[in-house]
Amino acid sequence: MDSKRWRVVFWAAAAYNFLAGLPSLLAPMRAMNSIGVIAPDPQFILPIQIMGLLICVFGVGYAMAAQGMQGARQIVILGILGKLGLCVLVALRLAVAEVPSSMIVAVFGDFVFVLAFLAYLARGPRAA
Repeated sequence: MDSKRWRVVFWAAAAYNFLAGLPSLLAPMRAMNSIGVIAPDPQFILPIQIMGLLICVFGVGYAMAAQGMQGARQIVILGILGKLGLCVLVALRLAVAEVPSSMIVAVFGDFVFVLAFLAYLARGPRAA
């Protein structure tokens, strides 16, 4: 894949993370309800917002990779660790309990990005 297509992949990953993270950051109770999770006790709002913030920070990293900034490969490695870790956590939870179907769909999207990121590391620009 040429560098133009990799930019599209990373912009898509950035958008995906912003779409996933901003609701938890800006409207945590509504975000939890929208994925089928009972609204948490107000004392747990801050951890949900922190989660949303961190998801958005990864989105900023993918936007940086899309722009070809130095260190893009390292950002992609962190992205693989985060997205694959999420996939493993959800799979482990599925083994013992129900997981909202909307979360399974979202995690599948993360897994698709893991595959794309691995392809980038294997075949993408070395200087990125």
